[in-house]
Amino acid sequence: MFRVLHLADLHLGYRPDLPAPVREEVYRARNRVLQAAVDLALDPRQGISLVLIAGDLFDNHRPEASLVEETIRQLTRLEAAGIQVITVPGNHDEITYNDAVYRREAGRWPGLLVTDPMPAKVATLKVKGDTCHLMAMAYTGGVTRVDGPLKAFPPAEGEGVNLAVFHGSLDWDGGERSLPLDGEALAAAGYDYIALGHIHRGGQRRLGRGLAVYAGMVAGKGFADPGTGSWTIVTLGDGPARVEQVPARVTPWRLVDLDVTAFQEPEELETAIREALDPGALMQVRLTGSLAFDLDLEGLQARLGHPCPYLELVNETAGWTPEILESIAAEPTIRGLFVRRLQEKLAGSAGPGEAEVIRRAIFRGLLALKGGSR
Repeated sequence: MFRVLHLADLHLGYRPDLPAPVREEVYRARNRVLQAAVDLALDPRQGISLVLIAGDLFDNHRPEASLVEETIRQLTRLEAAGIQVITVPGNHDEITYNDAVYRREAGRWPGLLVTDPMPAKVATLKVKGDTCHLMAMAYTGGVTRVDGPLKAFPPAEGEGVNLAVFHGSLDWDGGERSLPLDGEALAAAGYDYIALGHIHRGGQRRLGRGLAVYAGMVAGKGFADPGTGSWTIVTLGDGPARVEQVPARVTPWRLVDLDVTAFQEPEELETAIREALDPGALMQVRLTGSLAFDLDLEGLQARLGHPCPYLELVNETAGWTPEILESIAAEPTIRGLFVRRLQEKLAGSAGPGEAEVIRRAIFRGLLALKGGSR
């Protein structure tokens, strides 16, 4: 019986689309994730004997030289402690290119670097006295033969643990570089554990006698891709694979949708936002619903200050309530005339699509007339 740390999609070197100071801090924090993974693997309480990297260790195939050196240094720490390391290239850090990091550094890459372009048995390992048969591949453009989901997997060996590592898409054909994998064929191959990368949200699925697991992306890349916030550790060699999730110390990305319809005053909205904030997270608050007051987004952002490492307010409201619009339309002003004329167009609109365009025009026009922004 032995324990494995299953990593995937660390995307070292990724810079998020955030303002410069925050972007650089998030970038540096992401590049420390591998060190945190190695520290976890070296913790004797975890009992890790094998580390699997199931693709997209880097965010691109030519990471910065300093990042490559630090990555090799961290993986060498594992080797020095007697922990075996398996690295499978992904579709971001693809091995296809002549200048790919895995081609340039192959001669000194710690552990076993998988380069086979098609599914193959790449090694038989001894892990804590157990025999481990390793099946894997590295997608290589122009060499890997992908005509629909891959089905030609080498069969499991009779004795020992059969372990497979792929960076691909289980039963989903998102194109050749997503490396579609046929679930039925994997089940028929008879592996005990299939370590997967590529799907950032994580997840697992029983395939025949084995378990296919997406470790997921530990540290998020954005509000739509927030990561799992946890490490994946699996115990193999004594019955079915057993998976556990261990919390990781990474800065979370939090997205909050807040319906403003019930608020009558700006102060109520400000209070609700403050109550929703996580001071340790990168936060986006999306405002939805209908407004009963003028929304000064820049002023609201300024009053909230810096309660989080990053806070972004997004106005996705449908505009002002009908009562507010009627009040504005009654004004003897330019904006009153503007609203009256567009309300007339709205009343005679041809369908939902045109009506939505008119409502957005009222909303944006009123913001412009008061000097606001969306």
